[in-house]
This record gives sequence, C-alpha cells and structure tokens, in this order.
Amino acid sequence: MPVPAEIHAPLRSIPRYCPEQAFPPYRYVPGLQPHPVRDPGGHSYQAPPRLGRHAPWDVSAWRTLAAWLFGVDLFNAFFFWEAHESWEGLWAVQPRASAPARLLQGLIQFAAALLKIHLGSLPGAAALSRAGLDNLSASAAVSPRCLGLDLRATFTQFHHYFRPLNERTLSPLDASVPVLLLSGSSDA
Repeated sequence: MPVPAEIHAPLRSIPRYCPEQAFPPYRYVPGLQPHPVRDPGGHSYQAPPRLGRHAPWDVSAWRTLAAWLFGVDLFNAFFFWEAHESWEGLWAVQPRASAPARLLQGLIQFAAALLKIHLGSLPGAAALSRAGLDNLSASAAVSPRCLGLDLRATFTQFHHYFRPLNERTLSPLDASVPVLLLSGSSDA
C-alpha cells in the first residue's frame, strides 16, 4: 500500500496554550518523513532530550505544565506523534491507576489511533480508539475534570468521532477531529 500524503490540519480557530514553543517543521507520519529523533534528517535529531521520564508533577499545577500544554497544542494542530511524545514522560511518572495517568494514556492512544487512520489501518485505529475511550472513561469516573479538560464532554466528542470505526469505516481526518479545549476553572 502506498504511503499517504502528509497530514494537513484543517483551518480552525483554536487557542494556543504554550505559544512560546514553536511547532516542528513537519508532522511526523511513520514511513513518510524521517523519524524525528533517530534519523539525522529528523526535526528533533540531537535536540535536547524532551523524551523519557519527566520530573514528578502535581495535577493541580497543570496551567504551568509545559509538556502538557504543548502536547495539547500539538494534538490540536494534528502533530499527533509529537503530542504523544510530549505527554509520554508526564504519564510515566504518574501512578498507573490515577485519573491523570489514565487521561494521558487515553489521549496518547487517541493520537496513535489518528495516525493509524491516516495510514489507513482500520484494525489499529479501532483497537487504539477503544483503549483510549476506556482510559478516558476510567479517568472521568474518578474525576469529571482533570488537567483542565471536561472529561465527560471530551469522552462524548471522541466517542462520536471514532464511531465509524465500529462500522469498519475510517473516521475522516478533518475538522471533525475533536479539539482539546482547556478550561481556566479552579478544578484540577
């Protein structure tokens, strides 16, 4: 199967949560561009490491958590692989059953499912989206709001977006992809 064209984000007005960090020069899609970290032509080759374990962090400090905020910006701009990488270190230092860890794992799985949709992999997209929805649901059961996200609303939006996968149809990779909108409320 031929490698699909580059991912292009739809034009839509979305707030930036970490505007001081520039987006990478391209959206990494496996098989399409050089691997960002491992390939000498990659956009983050030999860059200071952002990967790996993050320092322990407090969920109530999400408004100042650059890796979280930039990951949201990346996701909303269709940099799905890069969003996953931004969140991975945050997820790694949280207790696995905690609401923040389940939320981050779910969003990481959504980003991977969206890449699978782009690559035309229905089984991969379906499995990852189901796992992501399960993790988001588990997080919402503990706390309706986490890291500035309304988890019930976010779950509903992604559940609706990924529904075509249940009918063995790829969801479109367009403006119908839900946006992660953070609330400024005092909730964690």
